[in-house]
Amino acid sequence: MSTATANQLRLIRDAVGRLDADAAAKDSIAVLLGEVIAQETLALPRGSVAQENAYQQAFEAAALTERDFRPRTAMEDVLDRERLADFLNHAVSGEGDIRVQSAQTVSRGMSKKTVLVTLEGARALPADLALRVDRSANNYLGTTVVDEWGPLRLLWDNGARIPQPFALEPTGGVLGDPFIVFARVSGAPVGSIYVPPGPNPALLADTAACMAKVHAVPVDDWPRRDQPQGDAFFDAQFAEYWADWRALEEGNPIMDACFHWIDRHRDRAYGPAALTHDDFNYNNMLVEGDRVSAVLDWEFAHVGTPAADLAYLWYAAWSMGSFADFLAAYEHAGGWLPPKEQIDFYLLWGQLRLGVMGHKAVRNLEEGHFDDVRFGMARWHRRQALFRLAELLERLGGES
Repeated sequence: MSTATANQLRLIRDAVGRLDADAAAKDSIAVLLGEVIAQETLALPRGSVAQENAYQQAFEAAALTERDFRPRTAMEDVLDRERLADFLNHAVSGEGDIRVQSAQTVSRGMSKKTVLVTLEGARALPADLALRVDRSANNYLGTTVVDEWGPLRLLWDNGARIPQPFALEPTGGVLGDPFIVFARVSGAPVGSIYVPPGPNPALLADTAACMAKVHAVPVDDWPRRDQPQGDAFFDAQFAEYWADWRALEEGNPIMDACFHWIDRHRDRAYGPAALTHDDFNYNNMLVEGDRVSAVLDWEFAHVGTPAADLAYLWYAAWSMGSFADFLAAYEHAGGWLPPKEQIDFYLLWGQLRLGVMGHKAVRNLEEGHFDDVRFGMARWHRRQALFRLAELLERLGGES
């Protein structure tokens, strides 16, 4: 536990280092936090004069080391504009004179970040681009933009509402991690997983139509040959998340009960094959007024069944209007409505997946794998997941 505390204190110290504060005040905070971190880190015997002397010397060395730090996230925004321009000039047909005028990191998730880029001299590309960049240093999900590229091209070619994808850099040799180049789309997220948007029936209906369009994309020639499809995908996904949960050795009774419920009712998982986003919520959409400009973040995309996406939007739908209205709009747009039992199944399964991710995020926070103090919100996310799961278990508890 002491190591976990030290790792979280490091994030706090790094955040303080980025504040526009008096240099002397920041130095004093760094000294104090450095000593607290060193104290939490050291686990040496202190039962004798010799051991106490050894502890004090080790403490001094550790404290000095902790004081000599550089804010890690601040360095992450450095981008080699010439190297990026060279890549674009060679990767996109018709280009050759591109210059990168500006580049700004606007969001940093646990697995990906978004960089907005403005170009000069572009011919085939728009002047305003968005880069979706892997964050290998933080990514505990194991996903990569390399796997997103094929599904994104399929979605774009079939008229799904996504930003136009132009190029994939798969090696990490340009920006340090692989990235995809998109056209920039206007709009902004209007909610998050645990904080849904307020009442907006028009946006809810448009979201339903947007989802129905995604589910209508043909999947006969799915580009990811490494990925199980249809019913086999759920079986593989269930095995993966259950293995991840057991590996954490948390022993939470709410999580355990949910896994057992899903296992007992897993026959409800299977349904007609469809392209499934698997994280279809307003934190992954750009919205303007009552319309979805684009659906983003396709790292979990697979050939699954529509109920997974429909159920995932359940909480947002009730906040914005009603889930019944959402389903009616989805059906009106050409979507296939699954039976209620399957929606209930995927409602629990979607929230259980979030619960596993929340627990994994907290573990990564405690083990020092994140580079920003804001990922301390993982603790709040984990609690919200458990609250939802407990409520769903009670609601489904009457079933065998």
